[in-house]
Amino acid sequence: MLRRRNRNALFKKSGLILFVVLLLWLIIRSVPALFRADAATEAAAVAEEFYKYEQTGDFGSSWELFHPLMKERFPKSAYVQNRAHIFMQHFGVQTFELEMEPPEREFDVEIIQGVKPFSEAYKIKVTQTYSGTFGKFDLVQICYLVQDGKQWTLLWYYPDDRKHNTETSS
Repeated sequence: MLRRRNRNALFKKSGLILFVVLLLWLIIRSVPALFRADAATEAAAVAEEFYKYEQTGDFGSSWELFHPLMKERFPKSAYVQNRAHIFMQHFGVQTFELEMEPPEREFDVEIIQGVKPFSEAYKIKVTQTYSGTFGKFDLVQICYLVQDGKQWTLLWYYPDDRKHNTETSS
């Protein structure tokens, strides 16, 4: 009889230990997610900072917030010169109004065709409303924010247009 009681006590103790270990595992696994909730806010703040620089014509500072792939696509001097030339000289725009939708978290997203998909990114739809020589117009752009190291960086969306072009040309 004594052995049976000890066996039941052992099962209860092992069950309690197992429960505590499982609970600790769940807590440890959930803690990073609590801090990750700020990721969307941080990503949106970088996008807002990027477009605030663009609003003031500080294209050099906005370029600094690009992901290295974007910096590769647009060398800094060319980017600064072209943005100023197109928007300020051609369109006669001094600034623009900005509207950003809340960021949407996406996984395994191909932002630039032919480039390895990013495991995690935040997608933001940005609408810039310009008033210039040719009247008032909206420029709607999808941008993504991804982490490069510990920094959030911005990429513009370059989908595969070949599929779209073949569908519309037939």
